[in-house]
Amino acid sequence: MNAAMLSGFQPPDLYHKDLLHLMVRDAHSLYAYWEVSNRKKWLASQHFKCDWGVLPKVLRLYDVTYLHFNGHNANSSRDIELTPEANNWYIHGVNANATYAADLGVYTWERQFVPLIRSNFVHTPRDAKYGWGEPALEIVAEAGEREGDGYIPPYYFENFRAFKAGR
Repeated sequence: MNAAMLSGFQPPDLYHKDLLHLMVRDAHSLYAYWEVSNRKKWLASQHFKCDWGVLPKVLRLYDVTYLHFNGHNANSSRDIELTPEANNWYIHGVNANATYAADLGVYTWERQFVPLIRSNFVHTPRDAKYGWGEPALEIVAEAGEREGDGYIPPYYFENFRAFKAGR
């Protein structure tokens, strides 16, 4: 493509998709951006019988470090009440070396959270150097369950057969 074709290009403001994307800014902060489609706004306004603009929007951040997250088993969570016109947010005060996910949703009039969109998972980096001799990666879970001599039997050898090249 030549520069003349790209000079007037502007990315669209909206893609008309439901999306919530988390990104790591540094070890203690995240950045989230989102878009709620007109269809989902209409469905929420019909369900709650009020205009989308008056529903209190909330970003719920989950700490899911070392978990197989199912939506209800987070280590901790916190709610961030958003301004009505917001479509992105910086989230400060997160832990280093932790895994996070988020839900964008609304509060009911009884302050019950109703999720609308779930984000991707992100992992924040460490905020300190590794110590001398400290492994750069966490130890494999099976390594902690060693048998008497410290041998871990490999699972993939159960049905292994060696073939010999013959004539």
